[in-house]
Parts: sequence; structure tokens; C-alpha cells
Amino acid sequence: MKLDVLGNNLDQEQLAAVLENSCNTIIIAGAGAGKSTTMVGKIKYLVLYQHIPTDDILCITFTNNAAKSLEDKIKKELKQEAKVYTFHKLALEILKEQQIKYKIAKEDLLEYLIDEVLLSMHNQYFEKMFLNKNYEKSWEFLQFKKVIGRFIKLFIANYYEDKYFEKIIRKARKRDKPVLEIIKKIYEMYKLEKNASGTIDFDDMIYLATRLVKEKGIKKHYQYIIVDEYQDTSMVREELVKAIKEATKALVTVVGDDFQSIYRFSGCDLNNFLDFKKNFKPAKELYIKNTYRNSKELILVAGSFIMKNPRQMKKKLKASKSIKKPIVVCYYKNIKNDFYKLLKVINSPNLMILGRNNADIYTVLPDKLKIENNQIIYQNYNIYYKTIHKAKGLEEDNVVIINMSSSPNSLPSKIKDEKILRYVIKHYDIYPFEEERRLFYVALTRTKNYSYLFVPKDNPSIFVTELIKNYKEYITFIHL
Repeated sequence: MKLDVLGNNLDQEQLAAVLENSCNTIIIAGAGAGKSTTMVGKIKYLVLYQHIPTDDILCITFTNNAAKSLEDKIKKELKQEAKVYTFHKLALEILKEQQIKYKIAKEDLLEYLIDEVLLSMHNQYFEKMFLNKNYEKSWEFLQFKKVIGRFIKLFIANYYEDKYFEKIIRKARKRDKPVLEIIKKIYEMYKLEKNASGTIDFDDMIYLATRLVKEKGIKKHYQYIIVDEYQDTSMVREELVKAIKEATKALVTVVGDDFQSIYRFSGCDLNNFLDFKKNFKPAKELYIKNTYRNSKELILVAGSFIMKNPRQMKKKLKASKSIKKPIVVCYYKNIKNDFYKLLKVINSPNLMILGRNNADIYTVLPDKLKIENNQIIYQNYNIYYKTIHKAKGLEEDNVVIINMSSSPNSLPSKIKDEKILRYVIKHYDIYPFEEERRLFYVALTRTKNYSYLFVPKDNPSIFVTELIKNYKEYITFIHL
């Protein structure tokens, strides 16, 4: 069978993923391998060939932009509407179906309560902790408050129920227990405030929807559940998928790439992806390995680099495009002057600049260049800046990766998570810079042609050093 989707014939691996209909399926994709095309192809096959109504197919992705993009592609291909949900919109619809009234809690409620509780506590405890009588204005205290907020959000995303907080404190090291007790107090205050004001936060919404589905079922008669970017699923999200599957007996298809799991900081757990076959039995594992974006040389380097981590799934991507040296290491001495020189050297009308942090672009941008809404004004070229996190799913003709020094907040970031967070991050790194390696993989693979690494000659990132040591034959060097 041949199937044309969005103007392209599906390759054999994409077609096999589309046609698989016997059990739950995990489709493991590489960067640029046509995940969206495969998902649209799956929906097209179910609707036009299996005569499944679009209302019986639950399609979920992670952001509003991704949902809108997928809806547009489905409408173009099927000539009919099909709704694509984010997890929050899906949860919202389930609450409305059950006539549950709710209000969303103020965005800064948790931060407000952290301030209130900490300022009401015994000052001497914090003076001793931070070795500072004026600790409230210290950088360390501000970081401590951020860590508490992150701990609570991670707890809600991956544990949720109070019994797990008790378990964490019971099993914790003695020296961690006082801080955990403080966090527990703030967490309980956060719950009380939400209950008192009749409000919920976004993870509450998903949790409540899951509970409603388990207790009362769901009105829709879903036959298929298709979830995009499954490597970025938290426990509460996976539990909602499981509950709907149990209520409807639908087959579940998830699509994703463990190489691109880069949202652990927001509660996503890669193990939901790695353990899919255990959690959704019976299940098949399928691969789509042809990349239509990158050269075979680039995917060889990027794939080998990421698979040094033994926890990543082993996959060998394929490409027909060849660029002998797709990585260009650009050494600079004067960061702003040399960045301007680099733009002239590249001379690409379409160029994506990628950095580790929002402010990175301002460290390289010379005064003669202006930036408006992340668009860099240079001739009539389309040059724009993205953080690597925001660039996932995007591609461009050529890419420049900045902040490639060996500094604490560069790539890889050497700012370690506070050890207290290990109690709520279920599976911590077993390989050095595990998440940062995935971030660099995402950055390298956004390009259709060349990835330019903007590197200080006297202080290169350890990732650059590793690439040069292991893959020098695929690298061109420029001294600006």
C-alpha cells in the first residue's frame, strides 16, 4: 500500500507505523524523521480507510502552537475538522462534561506563600543556614525560595498524593528532614489557600480529570488515543491517558524521541517513554529512522554523541543527504565583533541563533545590530534567536549555537540541581550531563545544512572538546 500525506509518499517505516492496528504502539522517531507527517498519516488511514469518525480519535500534544499546527495539517489532508488537545484543554473538557466548576489559581500564589511562610519563621534558623544576618536579601536565600517552588511543582507533577510526602520525609537523610518539613508546611498552605478560594492549578486540573474518568467514565467513545512528544510526559499526564484507555478500551499510540527529552525541570519523566511497553501491555515498538532534515554525517555525529549515555535507546538514523563537514567550529577572541564577522561569513538568508538561556543573545550582539521580538535586524535576512528549549520541533537552513564556553551557565550548564530536588526527580542522571547532552543534540539537529558553534578559543565547552576529539573529520574550523 502507498499513502500520500501532505504531498509526500510515506516511507516504509512511516507506513508500517500508520498501518499498525493490532495493539498499543510506541513510535520512536529521530530528529527530522517526519513525526507530524506520520501522525497525520495515521489519522488519515483511520478516518478514510478504517472509517473511524474523527470524534473517536483522541489526539494530544503538548503546546497550543503544536495543537494548532497539527489541526491545520489534518484539515488540509482530510478536508474536515479534527480537534487536537493539549493535556490541559483535555482535562478542562472533562471537568466541564461533569459540570465541575473551577477557577485557576493566581500564577504567583505559590511564590507569595513561600515568602509569607519563610518570613514568619524563626530568623535564627535561616541566619545559621545562610551564615548571614541579612539573609533575606542574599542570593542564596533567593535561590532557596526558587528551589522550594520547584520542589513543590515537581512533587505535584509526579507524586501528587500526600502519602508520598510523608514517605519522602520518612526515608530522607537526617540533615534534609528540617528543610523537607518547611517545604511540606508551604505545600499544605498552598493546598489550603486553593481550597479556601475554590481554585486549582494546572496539574490539579489534570489530576481531577483523571479521578473523574476513573470514577465516572468519560462521555466520548474513543477508539484510538494518539499522543505526541511522549518523552515529555509527567506522571499525572500518563495517569490521565491510562484512565481514558481503561474507560474506553481504546488503543494507544505514542510518538516521540528519547534523544529529545529536555523538560525534566518541569516535571517530565523520560521513564514514562522508556517503560511504555511495560505500562501499556500488549505493546509494539516501531522506529521511523529516515531523517529528511539532516545530513548523514551530522546524524552520525549527533547520534553517537547522545548514545554515549547508556539509558538512551539505541537507534541508527538514516539520511540520503550528504555534507562532508556539517559542523563548523568558529573560534572567537572578541565576542561581539567576531559574531558580526560570523554573520557575514555564513551569509545565510535564513539563520536560527540558539542559546542555552534567554539572555545569551545579548552577550554576542554588537551595538550595530538591533533585535526586535527575537528577530535580528541584519540586511533583509531572516535571522532570529531562540533558546534551545523553545526551538524543539523547529528547523532552519543553518543554525548558530552560542554560549559554547566552559562557564557555569553555558552549554552544558554546570549549575547543579539542589540535592533536595533528588527526592522529587524520580530518576536522576546516571551519566554526566544527561539532560544537557540531550539539549545539545536538539541544538545540533535543528539545521538542514550546517551547525556553526561559536566558541571562545581559550575556554571551549567540554562538549566542543569532545566533538573535536571524537569527530574531527566531520568538522571545519574557522578563526574569526
